[in-house]
Amino acid sequence: MEFEEPIRIVSDLHFGHPGSLLADAEQLAPLFRGAATAIFNGDTVEMRFLEDRSTAYEDMELVGEACLGVGARPVFVNGNHDPIISSANHVDLADGSLLVTHGDMLFHDISPWSSEARLIGTAHTQALEEMGDDAFHDFEKRLNASKRAALSVELHKSNLRRGRLARGATLLRECWPPWRPLQILRVWAITPSRAVALARVFRPRARFIAIGHTHFGGIWRRPPRLVINTGSFLPFSTRMCLELAEGMLTAYGIVKRRNGFELGARIARFPATKLKAHEGF
Repeated sequence: MEFEEPIRIVSDLHFGHPGSLLADAEQLAPLFRGAATAIFNGDTVEMRFLEDRSTAYEDMELVGEACLGVGARPVFVNGNHDPIISSANHVDLADGSLLVTHGDMLFHDISPWSSEARLIGTAHTQALEEMGDDAFHDFEKRLNASKRAALSVELHKSNLRRGRLARGATLLRECWPPWRPLQILRVWAITPSRAVALARVFRPRARFIAIGHTHFGGIWRRPPRLVINTGSFLPFSTRMCLELAEGMLTAYGIVKRRNGFELGARIARFPATKLKAHEGF
């Protein structure tokens, strides 16, 4: 599939979550003004809670309309919070130089820091077993198995209304029980290496791996590859937007203004070229 440039990539809007900073899809319009394609790399909307599944597609349409209103075609990639919102679990860009995927597949239990990790891990094992041995060597089947595992856990959300209280409750939930912050730190530390290992197996020609999922935005150099996590729109998280245009991949900060979110300062810029033969593994 071809995508018209400029292409902008974000992740983890969590639109519909009471703790999300995105209260109205129209707040995205300034962020995608000037782009031809807007790629949402997972966890765009909320399907994790039973109460949200009936409205998740409506929320997705609102996000899409906000993009179309400024001339950007929306493309949705499945995440673990919205595992069946799209037919796409990954996107290959820049002639295979850039792999875009949510990142939940990097962990067998999808979200090791969550209280549901053991249940999800068991469901993931079952999904892989049902697919057969060839699933371990098929990228799309592995991605599908991780999405099936995420969908297996049906939760009920709190009754908190959007606002500071909901954002505070989200932070407290991340800090309890006491082992959870330590698990989160461990996940942050090992995520770049796991993303590189994923690319070595399934996308050996990819030079860049764009992920989300852990909400820890940043850029990690693992020669000859770069791992870029675009963060999230939940509180206390770094937010970044990647732009692919004219053979260059640029990372920008995202700033929140009164009228919505928009591109901030440029963080880094790279030639979006494939690995050379002598750089491979």
